[in-house]
Parts: sequence; structure tokens; C-alpha cells
Amino acid sequence: MKKYPLSLSLSALILILIFSCKKSNSGGSSSAATSYLSAVVSYSPQQKIVDSFYYDSTHQLDTFTQTIYDTTSGSPLYNSYTIQFIYQSPNTYPSYYNLYDVTYGNYGDYHLLSYDGQGRISRDTSLSGSGYVTYYSYPNNNIAAADLFEGTVQDNLIDTFYLTNGNISAETVYLSEIPGQPDQQQGYAQLTYSSTANPGYHAAVTSTIGPLLNNITVTNNGGFVDFLSKNVVQQETGTESSFPPTFSFSYTQTLDSKSRLSELAGPTAAAGSIVFSYY
Repeated sequence: MKKYPLSLSLSALILILIFSCKKSNSGGSSSAATSYLSAVVSYSPQQKIVDSFYYDSTHQLDTFTQTIYDTTSGSPLYNSYTIQFIYQSPNTYPSYYNLYDVTYGNYGDYHLLSYDGQGRISRDTSLSGSGYVTYYSYPNNNIAAADLFEGTVQDNLIDTFYLTNGNISAETVYLSEIPGQPDQQQGYAQLTYSSTANPGYHAAVTSTIGPLLNNITVTNNGGFVDFLSKNVVQQETGTESSFPPTFSFSYTQTLDSKSRLSELAGPTAAAGSIVFSYY
């Protein structure tokens, strides 16, 4: 499991709006997503990220793949990793998953998943010997994910989502930068939402492994997927540790003929856009 990339701005991190699923379903709604997505592509200058999800015949999440193409460093960069979930009957949520990142020589990192009494993800433990573990908690019905990259608090990331009316209204990110010193805040953001349904919100997934899916993308190539909010973000403002220290963005939505989100665009070309394709 790779660490959170410090070069990724919080504004990009918070642009987490997509849940892609390789399964068709008709219809759309302004209050809840009823269609599944076949592909989601995030475009920004010199970078493209493609997310794909595959479901089994019972609509359980079977496989997730994320691929990144990047030339921001001056030379081409390509990476693709795959998560394969494993279910144990009669549970409707996965008990394990395997992470494959062949580009970086990872041919299988086996993870054990634990849940609380309400069926919500509570712990993600790597069985590879790396020490990696993530603890999930739900203080005051908000969501906190604490990543211990090597199994100790000396190397951690804490990501907290504050929920209002079923949407992420604020997020804070803290990271350990100096061993033995308190974590440093990497950013804070406040978000407001439109009435458009977030195509990534599906109650059965969000209520069980939504926080896990969000954390996996954030700690790998970058998080552009909102597995938690019911609606699509309209505006965000906040602060971050990198330049510029403050940001404020409004997003433009394009809907298809079924009133489903088909594109979410930033205020400028540099801010990029995200394109949604449905079965």
C-alpha cells in the first residue's frame, strides 16, 4: 500500500465524486443514484486517471481497477493496480481483498477486513507482513480513517469526514511528517452540494465499505471518488499545506438525457474535468 502523495493538492483530493460500476441499470434520480456507471475518467493537464468497477451477478463489488497516465514530472508515468474482493457466505460485504500492483512488483497483498456491529468497515489489515493497518471509526456519525502505514503512529495519515444531510460538509487531513512530533494538518475543506444525485452513492455499498473504497483510492494514485455523499458537490473552499494556501472552486455540471451526471468541470481548464459513462 503506497503512502498518500504529498504533491496531490487537497482540492484534487476532495474532488471525489465518482463511483463506477460495470453493471447496467435504467433510470436516474435527483435524490439517489439508480444507474451504475461503466467508466469514469478524470482529465487534468498532463494527467488522466481511469476508474473501473466490476460486479458479480448479485451486484456485489468483485473487482476495482485504477489506471493513471501522468507526464507532470517531464517523463511519462504509467501505473495500474487492481483490487479483488473475496466474499464469505452469507455476508453481503467482503471479508478479504487482494491488491495487485504489478507495475511496482506487487503481485498480491492480502488484506483482512473487519466490521462493527452495524456492518460498517472498522479495520483493514494487511497480511503481507508490512504492518499496514487502517482503523475506521464513526464519532458522532461522522467518519474517520486512521492509516498506520507501517503499523505505528510514527507514520500515519488521519482523514476525517464531517457529514451533514447525507453529504460530506467538511474534511480535514492530518499527516505525520516528523517522527515523534504531532501530526501536521495538510488541509481543510468545506463543501456545498447541488440537488443532483451522486452516481457513486449506493446505500448498500456506502454503509458497509464506502469508507474503505475512498481510502484505497486516496492512498494510492489519488482519490477522485465519492463513495459517501448522496449528492454532487457544487462548491468547495478551504486551505492546504501546499501552494496556493487557500482555494475556492465552483463546479459546472452537465447532465445526460436521463438527468444523470455526465460531466463535472472545474472553473478553468487547469482544474480539469471528470467524465461519466453509463451502461
